[in-house]
Amino acid sequence: MSNKALFEIIKEDLIRHEGYKREIYLDHLGYPTFGVGHLVTKDDMEYEWPVGTPITDDRILAVFEEDFLDALEDAESLVDGLYNKPDAVIRVLVNMAFNIGRTRLKQFKKMLHAIEQGDYEKAADEMEDSKWYTQVGRRSKELVNIMRYEV
Repeated sequence: MSNKALFEIIKEDLIRHEGYKREIYLDHLGYPTFGVGHLVTKDDMEYEWPVGTPITDDRILAVFEEDFLDALEDAESLVDGLYNKPDAVIRVLVNMAFNIGRTRLKQFKKMLHAIEQGDYEKAADEMEDSKWYTQVGRRSKELVNIMRYEV
């Protein structure tokens, strides 16, 4: 599959997992968020906007593209030769990077090592053996299944 086609599948996964909200809302930790799980930061023009403020689709899609590219870069930084790995592995890693960020994904040392070794069954086991697995619900189960059965 081409990278472009793979990236579209990943983006569809992310929208399904994160949702698509056209206004500022508080995430499960109480942080202002909008669009496809975009956490509002000081660098965003929306930084001091109140909850409930509408956000345009153009803005949501622009920020989503930036966040997606950041997640892609994070995954690339953690796995040597990422694009030599099966598409399913790339799909899972970018999704996890989008969800938890580079710093927390980096803590999945045994999973990342298993991926480096090409042992995707072990990588799936390590994903299941984490706090993340119990915290993110159906997303984690879906990603484990992709790692375990679609490689």
